Amino acid sequence: MPNALTVLRLCALPVIVYLYGLDAPGASWPAATLIICAALSDVADGHIARHYGVQSEFGCWVDPIVDRVFFFVIVAMLWYFGTLPWLAVLPLLIRDGLILALAVPTLVCTSEKPQIMRWSKFGNFVLVCALLWFIVDARDVGWAFYAVGATLYIGSGLLYGYKALAWARRARRRGAPA
Repeated sequence: MPNALTVLRLCALPVIVYLYGLDAPGASWPAATLIICAALSDVADGHIARHYGVQSEFGCWVDPIVDRVFFFVIVAMLWYFGTLPWLAVLPLLIRDGLILALAVPTLVCTSEKPQIMRWSKFGNFVLVCALLWFIVDARDVGWAFYAVGATLYIGSGLLYGYKALAWARRARRRGAPA
């Protein structure tokens, strides 16, 4: 069940982009509603997995990757339709691109599993709120949320990058392929 919610969240992306494209760059309540449902499904899949003891290796790796892909697509969508300027989008996309790029070597080179930091979750939450404000065309509020969320988000990305490099160094010292 939790993995099915993750896959459904990924499948919702083209629908969200389509719905937003119908109204862009103005307010799109249908797209915002679907994003809220997807965000709630992300909370639900983790809760279900932990509560019922059905965590899986697939879910441990794929859920955070789908989260990053989801966020990446929403941010790129807002840039594409002229809602966000590229200077606001670029740092977020670089951060997520680097995290996705580091996920594969971390999986291959170490036995470490993704460890999500609370302040990263909070930064992500604030940024999603900002994106929702942009999607419903309340841009002044969106920029206020963006400033706080982007700072936390980029800071957590730097820390994740540092951790991935440290894991790779430890694996190399232990003789694992790097």
